[in-house]
Amino acid sequence: MAHTLPPLNWLRAFECAARHLSFTAAAGELNLTQSAVSQHVRSLELRLGTLLFKRKARGLALTDSGRRLLPTVTTALTDLTAATAMFMPLRTDDSLKIACSWSFSLAWLSPRLERFLETRPGIRMQIVSTLWPDDNKLTEAEVEIRYGSRELVGDGAELLFADEVLPVCAPQKLPRNSTTESIYQSGLIHTVGTTDTWYTWAEHLGEKPPDSVCCSVDSYSVALELACNGVGVALVSRAIAKRSLDSGELVAPVDLVAPAIDNHYLAINSEDVESSLANRFANWLRSEVSACC
Repeated sequence: MAHTLPPLNWLRAFECAARHLSFTAAAGELNLTQSAVSQHVRSLELRLGTLLFKRKARGLALTDSGRRLLPTVTTALTDLTAATAMFMPLRTDDSLKIACSWSFSLAWLSPRLERFLETRPGIRMQIVSTLWPDDNKLTEAEVEIRYGSRELVGDGAELLFADEVLPVCAPQKLPRNSTTESIYQSGLIHTVGTTDTWYTWAEHLGEKPPDSVCCSVDSYSVALELACNGVGVALVSRAIAKRSLDSGELVAPVDLVAPAIDNHYLAINSEDVESSLANRFANWLRSEVSACC
């Protein structure tokens, strides 16, 4: 049915002109020319096969068709405005948009964020979760936590902390004989899109690489959830897995840890770096890293 709908700009021109009963006033509100508004309304009338306005020397008057159409169009435009408003927060000195991976926001940022918010009452914060490194470019965020290799994250980003990767699994999934071979037999969970794989992990430690993995996912969060539910053994970032390890929900079946190739990097996109809220947030992040690492 979507292809039968008139263009939205025709409907907006009609609704605005109907409120003002003037093409000129509608043009001023919509930042269009008077002739453009008139043309949009005329195109809508031709599409619907009915006149919506009576053109008079001193303005406009709605026809019966126009009066029937107006409430429905007004409601639809109001609903569309409300539906999209949440994605376009007002940028002010007390607003901040942060882009980071879904896993980082859940496992690392979420448990700590209250401490920052306590120092900035009334702040308007938007956290945009990204999946792939290139997604950050689309967010227009003042602060980015980029994840990937040094080459992938690009210039202008500082290392937030050096991470490690290690195998984790649910306690009930812990092999009796915890060796590399035994965890390979327990079912390996692989996170695609990361440079750190079971093969790079094994190569760094001088271990035999696995023949295959049993399950592939697209984020560490999903890998952790599967591991917690006993699906298999996941190779994950220590920073992302720390809470689950500390709580005992997950355990490390072997004490074999490799330095991460992919790490978290901090980038500030605010123009006024010295005094911006983005810079204050970045300084807070650095202090949190110093406290826990």
